[in-house]
This record gives sequence, C-alpha cells and structure tokens, in this order.
Amino acid sequence: MDLRCVSQQCGLCPDAKPHCDVLRITRLEEIHGAVAAHRPQFFCIEYDYPDQGRLRAVALVRREFPALPVLMFTEYHSEALAVWAFRSRVWDYRVKPVTAGTLARLIETLAHAAESMSRNEWQIDLFPPDLLAPAGHLRRPLIAARQTAAAVAWISEHYGEPVRIEMVAGLCHLSDSEFSRAFHREHGLSFRRFLLQYRITKARDFLAEPDASVSQVAYAVGFNDLSHFGRMFRRFVGVPATQYQRHFQPRTQPS
Repeated sequence: MDLRCVSQQCGLCPDAKPHCDVLRITRLEEIHGAVAAHRPQFFCIEYDYPDQGRLRAVALVRREFPALPVLMFTEYHSEALAVWAFRSRVWDYRVKPVTAGTLARLIETLAHAAESMSRNEWQIDLFPPDLLAPAGHLRRPLIAARQTAAAVAWISEHYGEPVRIEMVAGLCHLSDSEFSRAFHREHGLSFRRFLLQYRITKARDFLAEPDASVSQVAYAVGFNDLSHFGRMFRRFVGVPATQYQRHFQPRTQPS
C-alpha cells in the first residue's frame, strides 16, 4: 500500500504544472499525524495487489476524514473490488497504468472540487464527463484471476523470499502443470515472468527512497545475485539501477 496525502506542489504528474505537495505514507499509524501536520486536500491510495489487510486504509481514511476525497489506484482489478471501492465512497477508482495526462486532469479536477465542497459533501457534478467511469478505466476490466489469486496474494507479501512453483501451486490447490497453464491463461504471462516483473516493480519503489542502496534493494526484493539484478533491472526499466536511483536524489546546490 502506498498512501499519499496531497496538498499543494506535485510530482505525481510529470507533465503537469507543479502545484501539489505529495507526502508518501506506508503505515496506517502515520495517517493522523500527517493530516494534522500537512492538512491535505485529498488522499491517493495506491495498491499493486490489495488484500483485506491493506484495504483497511480506505475504510480508515473514509471513517476518520470523511471530508477528504480518496483516489484509489490498483494494478490487480476485479469487478468485485471496483464495486467495494465505490461502496466505500472512494471518489474515483483507476486501474494502473494511468497516463500522466489523465492523472494530471484527475488531480486538477479533484483539487478544484476540494476547494468548492463543504464538509461531507461530494461535488460529483464537477467531474468532466470524459473522466467519469466507465469511460476508460473500466471499459475493458482485467479478468479476475479466480484460480491463481491465492498465489498472487502470497507473492504480494513474500516477494523477497525464495519461491518454489510447487508451493504456490499448492496454495491454489493445483498441480505444477495445472498452475502454470492457469496462471498464463489468467494473467497473459508465465508465473516466473510475473514474479520477476513484480520484484523489479518493488525495486523501483525502494530505489526512490532516500538512503537506499542498490545492493540492499536487490536483496530485499529477492535477488541473491547483484549482477543478475542489474541485468534484469536494465532489461525491464531501460536504464541501470544506479542511474534510475540518481533521478530521485536531491540535487546539491552550487556553493
């Protein structure tokens, strides 16, 4: 879970004018202090593969801060999850990836709505028609992975550990071969490639954190061979991990 309180100068939208501050939160217990200190206009809650525990963030924010709208982004999508999100009064639900242009327009619209709304009111009429569901993000929903969902949920918690195909297949009550066929059918790629992509995605998140070292990140996401991690990172991301990390380092001012 990546929960962001958004107020006034933003790095969420690289192509948009910088007009929002983004505070990243990863633990539920940090929410109240962050809201008190920064007084955000709205929340963005981002998931890769949400489980029941992580979804508590939505319920907590809606209960404790009903005046603050919530944007929910998720990579793993099902119709049931979308219905649950809107029943929880999420302001908008989007399936990743979301284009920078769409994200910029969402934030601009939401910031405008936040300025106009009184406490506990929802200004849905301010939402541009072409951004309303299902005009894009739910038009072609991903297929719910009924047979392999248990494996995906396990990986979201244990991606840094050694993974044996027979173990995750057993979680789904399938043989190794049945699991491999079902996973490819439901996700459009092999389980091994899925695991590799997931680990590289988590590595990108960790490398954006201050003081993270490439070797620490590699081991944290499940790579025992640093050179192998370097090759895979460059293959999937397009640049070396060290170069990617430098993008997030604060630039020193000339003396």
